[in-house]
Amino acid sequence: MAQRPLGVTLVAIIAWLSGFLQIVGSIFVILAGVFVTWPAIVGWISLVIGIVTLIVGVGLWRGSPTARTIATIVFVVNIVFEVVGMFNGESLWSAITGSALSIIGLVLLYTRAARQYFGS
Repeated sequence: MAQRPLGVTLVAIIAWLSGFLQIVGSIFVILAGVFVTWPAIVGWISLVIGIVTLIVGVGLWRGSPTARTIATIVFVVNIVFEVVGMFNGESLWSAITGSALSIIGLVLLYTRAARQYFGS
């Protein structure tokens, strides 16, 4: 396997940080919602997403093509939501800045070195 490119390393670390923060935030929401209220249910869903994000970060670190595919889907969905948000009152500038990390993530996961690392 090729050496892990810096861009993939950055995306993996960002996924770990994001997942960790989402898990911590979810735990606070669940505890504040006393486990069965609507906010607590959202907290549980967020907790699962945070755990999946951590797993994807590990997969990216290890060069898993499946993790790259999941990250790609999440990045594209985020961009789509930002574009749709423009038609629901969000400003163009907000949509661009909201999409920036997803666009950067996509670029970093599909450089020549990253494609080599993931075996594609």
